[in-house]
Amino acid sequence: MRKTVATTTEFLHTWDSRVNFLMAGECVPFSFEFPSTEDIVERLVAEEATTGISGQLRNTGDRENAMESFRGMSCDDLMASSFQFRYPDVTTLDRPGDIFAGFTEQVLVPWKLYLLDHGFTWDRCYALARVSGPNTCTGYHMDRSNVLFWNVRGRKVFHGFREPNRWVPLARANDGREAQIMPENLTEEDVLSYEVGDNTLLWNHLLTPHWVDAPELTFGINFSHGGLRHDGRLCRYEQHVYDTLGHNPNEKWHPETSSAAFLERLSAQE
Repeated sequence: MRKTVATTTEFLHTWDSRVNFLMAGECVPFSFEFPSTEDIVERLVAEEATTGISGQLRNTGDRENAMESFRGMSCDDLMASSFQFRYPDVTTLDRPGDIFAGFTEQVLVPWKLYLLDHGFTWDRCYALARVSGPNTCTGYHMDRSNVLFWNVRGRKVFHGFREPNRWVPLARANDGREAQIMPENLTEEDVLSYEVGDNTLLWNHLLTPHWVDAPELTFGINFSHGGLRHDGRLCRYEQHVYDTLGHNPNEKWHPETSSAAFLERLSAQE
């Protein structure tokens, strides 16, 4: 059941699904040398845009921002606090001397060119940073994006279902966070888990129920895609959302990161 997609042909056959898979080989056209996780934590704590949550959240959708409670803490105190940090746009820390200097050129541009070269367009595509302290969990939830999850450093266990439609049919696709509660009576046979280590990438489908454990300090990058289309066609699950809502929910969400805007910038540089 666990699957690794290492060729573009495989990716084109599996991106429109609800069962997650690892990505490798030609499907990962980038690399990057990040500073230490400790340096990243220190930098993110100082950033006003960083949000944070605390505690074991597996069974709740409560994600109230508790960032102010982490500011000024020592490294040892942070490691004992079950912290999780999220920084919304890696490119704003991509400048000479900063922690993500060179990320756009070395990672985002090659990834977006790879998508374009193989028939994809999108309404939004941007990268956010996540740091999870030891013994934490994201909580059970579904993303409103197709996410390429890059576990840069550390160990996580990414949990989902072998049969997602059995547990969360598409009729519940628009459930709010408060209604996204882990089903009862799950067995080991119902759960599909990937243990991911350093420099491991996983494709998490839009509207796929999942939760992620971090037994140790981890740092990663999430590439968030909205309105991702191949040859002009949305994945069937995002199309369901559009049909249900009666409009494009991505139209005004980070339009500066759309494929059209990306192509305009490329043309201006030529």
